[in-house]
Amino acid sequence: MFTSISIAGAFTILMVMFMAFGVPVAMALGLAGLSGLWLIGGPPLALGQLSTVSFSVTANYAFAVLPTFLLMGNLATSSGMVTELYTAADRWLGHLKGGLYLATISGAAGFAAISGSPLVNATVFTRLALPEMLRLGYSKSISGASIASAGTLAALIPPSIGMVIYGILTEQSIGKLMIAGIIPGIMTAVGYCLMVMVMVRINPKLAPADRPKASRKDRWSAIGNTWSIMLLFVFIMTGIYGGFFSPSAAGAAGAFGAILITLFRRKLTASMLGAAMMRAAETTAMLFIIVIGGMIYSRMLVLSGFVVEIVDFTAGFNLSPTMLLIIIGLMYVILGCFMEGVSLQLVTIPFVFPIISAAGIDPIFFGIFVIIIIEIGAITPPVGLNLFATVGASEGKLKLEDMVRGIYPFVLLNVAMLLAIVIFPQLVLWLPNNMQF
Repeated sequence: MFTSISIAGAFTILMVMFMAFGVPVAMALGLAGLSGLWLIGGPPLALGQLSTVSFSVTANYAFAVLPTFLLMGNLATSSGMVTELYTAADRWLGHLKGGLYLATISGAAGFAAISGSPLVNATVFTRLALPEMLRLGYSKSISGASIASAGTLAALIPPSIGMVIYGILTEQSIGKLMIAGIIPGIMTAVGYCLMVMVMVRINPKLAPADRPKASRKDRWSAIGNTWSIMLLFVFIMTGIYGGFFSPSAAGAAGAFGAILITLFRRKLTASMLGAAMMRAAETTAMLFIIVIGGMIYSRMLVLSGFVVEIVDFTAGFNLSPTMLLIIIGLMYVILGCFMEGVSLQLVTIPFVFPIISAAGIDPIFFGIFVIIIIEIGAITPPVGLNLFATVGASEGKLKLEDMVRGIYPFVLLNVAMLLAIVIFPQLVLWLPNNMQF
């Protein structure tokens, strides 16, 4: 006779096999969860969980932040705000050795402040920056790697879709998670820039073309054009940090602000607004389906007793919090090579979070730890998804082997960032611990 725990384990393995054979993530999670619930408690349990989970997810007020932030990011891209941001970074940094690398990383960090999606960030900056990099003789490998790596900053610098998902799955403050990502995100962006500057000094062939320095007038004019993105970011983060509004309300305020700014700049058209709203709705619907599947799978693990068994089994080893983080980190790096960040959280958080809670690890700290390590997986060969996003957006200018040759310094820098927050957790916790709510 099969026990509930063995049923949960068997369907977890089956779920992984589904994904390996290309079954959509939402379907793999949902089928594994429903089938397990059906065998554990019969049709009433499975169908009851399907109806209650579907309603609870779609009716959850916290999820309102997703479509609103996505709408804000789409409007910023369509209205040219992102192009202006990249132009400003290029005017100030482009004349330096390796200046286009620096401009791309800085621009991507700025776009991360209103984007939320690493894949979107990498795609946008591949189209913006890569053609000019290659025209000037920049290294294909480092060009592609810098774009793919800078794209991951959208997961750390708020707003972040990954942080919203983690906060909902673990019932943690989404506002605190977003604020907690600011310092690690800025440090990572600065680290990328410093690393690239060292690389081009050691090997000048990586960036052979010298470019004239833009005039002071052009530089300050370009900075002036970025006021819209700066205003949106400061408005949203001040509101969240000061406790003036919740993250969901901040998303709505940001989206409304983006509409007003685009209208003020006389760039808003009915077709642009309609297209931006449709893209936001499509992405939100896709995320909802994945989350519903993940929550059903999570309920199966909990109701079967599988989670309790895993927590007890792990506790038996008496691992220190640091050793536990190392083991969990290795698991995430491996899985992150093959799975997108949101899906990976939905698969792993239901049994990983109780383990770290039992070990006394701060849940806000662990959220940032997970985000960083998932994004390491997103740029790690052979199947890092940000690598494929960059190759796909390059329209044949890049090949995967080009990316692989240049990505390892960026991976190592992310590992160094991970070690830094483990050694100095206040890099993550200082800002959220001083919030006004």
